[in-house]
Amino acid sequence: MIVPALLALVLAPRQEDPVTRHAAEWEAAVAEVERAPQPERPSLAQKIARLVALDEVTRQHMWRADDPALTPEQRIALSIKIGPRMVAIDAANTAALKALLPADGWFRNGRDGRQVTHGAWLIAQHSPDDAFRATVLGAMGDRLGAGDVDAMDFALTTDRVLVRQGGLQVFGSQARCVEGRLAIAPMADPEGVDTRRAKIGWAKTLAETRGDLEIGKPCAL
Repeated sequence: MIVPALLALVLAPRQEDPVTRHAAEWEAAVAEVERAPQPERPSLAQKIARLVALDEVTRQHMWRADDPALTPEQRIALSIKIGPRMVAIDAANTAALKALLPADGWFRNGRDGRQVTHGAWLIAQHSPDDAFRATVLGAMGDRLGAGDVDAMDFALTTDRVLVRQGGLQVFGSQARCVEGRLAIAPMADPEGVDTRRAKIGWAKTLAETRGDLEIGKPCAL
């Protein structure tokens, strides 16, 4: 009776580790974008679009870390497994973006097109280089009044720079995990946030941002 039992154990389908499976699928999605053929002489817009594609695929597949089938420990393990690779991609994207910067320091909607300006902003926003992002913010501020950068992009970068420096955000765009739930990061003068948003031309209210970010949903610390 022992032999059949052992045989059944050997032949039983192996339970795949969900963390390993999700990490492999995430890596496969990234690799597909990395292998995508590129034009022989890509334009500035095409170069930025490739960086954006890499940035987006890494984050689009991060839903895997929120898979309800995973335990909290597995979600954290998956984030730890994927995290270093994502940081490496963000760093490589940052280096590539720096090589594309115009002589005056940053892109303009009117000159370079919104696809370029917004795409470049996305790479800077996710960059691990805090000093670079702060420099970009200064250039964006110079262009905001002329409509050469989007108000929302300026607001999000302002808040991220402030939060990364240990300060209070002013536009209420950044969230963090507090006791297992997503919450708006601490903000200066919360009552005046919608007025500040309107002043720079960002029409979205804080209430709308809270909905977009799904404030209150479970999150991994």
